[in-house]
Amino acid sequence: MSEFNTSLLREKFVIRDAMPAGAADRQSIIALSNRLAMPLQTEDGKTHEEFIVRAQNMHTCARLAAQISRDFHEKGPILTRRRPFDWKYAYLAITKGYEKKWNPNRWVAVYHKGRILFEDGAAHRHPFLDIIEQCDARNKGDYEKSVKVAEDAFKQAGKLVTIEHDSNIALVMTVTKTEGKCGVILRGPNHTTTFNFIARPRAGRNVNPSQCLTAAAAFLEGIQLAFFVGMAQEKLRYELISPTSEEAKQAREAGEKIGRLNGAVQQFENLLDVTYRPDRPNMPAMIDIAKEFARKTLAKDIQKKIASGEANAGDWVL
Repeated sequence: MSEFNTSLLREKFVIRDAMPAGAADRQSIIALSNRLAMPLQTEDGKTHEEFIVRAQNMHTCARLAAQISRDFHEKGPILTRRRPFDWKYAYLAITKGYEKKWNPNRWVAVYHKGRILFEDGAAHRHPFLDIIEQCDARNKGDYEKSVKVAEDAFKQAGKLVTIEHDSNIALVMTVTKTEGKCGVILRGPNHTTTFNFIARPRAGRNVNPSQCLTAAAAFLEGIQLAFFVGMAQEKLRYELISPTSEEAKQAREAGEKIGRLNGAVQQFENLLDVTYRPDRPNMPAMIDIAKEFARKTLAKDIQKKIASGEANAGDWVL
């Protein structure tokens, strides 16, 4: 296996009409996405394939990339096979259960040279993202210049627009047979969580990108779910939601999912020699951090309602 390098971007595009004719034209168009580039190369270096995975959330992006990487390295190039790669099966395998049940807005798209190879949930994906990938393909992979190419494309179509691109890195990864390095940066409402892990072979097992991407996805989803669970538990304590509400039910299932994600990470650690810097994220502890944040936020909201007369102080224990 050749060296594998990738990064996961959280992106926001804001498209504005440069010459608005009316109120409707003055409204900005916003396109959100997570994007992960998949440069793959066979062992002999003769075959290269590159895929771009975009998805509504970070963990789905990383998990589908892991599926693609594993299949490529185990079975060879994907694009030239007699029996096509089953994109739908790969996607369903990573979204079954909690994701399918509780995230109706999920979507994913896989591109090759600007062309969509697979998509699901297209109604929730902004079509501008397809334009950006087409422009990136025309620009021969210089992704940073794709926004300018897109603006020129709109201009040629008779529409003057300005495109603002805001992106930040959520994950960076380098993997060889002997070492996998991954840095994860997750921006929360009140702090940024940053940690790194290094995975090295154990008991004759090589490191591969699929393992590292799957572990990173577990952390990304676990941290996100921990915040949701912490918020929901505090809402229950303040009786802002009922124990029988959909939010409370989802929070209970999210807690169970965190347990499964912890199990997946432990399996990763059993297969490889994994070290963390500064420390391995503790998902249950993150629930407590989220609860503290929620406690302060909800208390402020309740105090405002009491001050305005919308709520009775005797109904709350702050």
